Amino acid sequence: MKKIARILAVAGLLLLSGCSSEMAKRSAYESMRSKAEMDCRQHPGSACQDSKSYDEYQRSLDRRSEPGK
Repeated sequence: MKKIARILAVAGLLLLSGCSSEMAKRSAYESMRSKAEMDCRQHPGSACQDSKSYDEYQRSLDRRSEPGK
């Protein structure tokens, strides 16, 4: 019984990791962006970068990787 539970747990984790890798990347990016915005508000004299949404960031990466551009 324990062996079946382990197999099901591993299969579930593999399935979830494949489906949610984009969501994990998006979440990590948004967390870093939010932290940078908070730091910028706390230290107004520092140079603050314009932050892009995850979708804008992904589009800029896609444009860079296109051949001939």
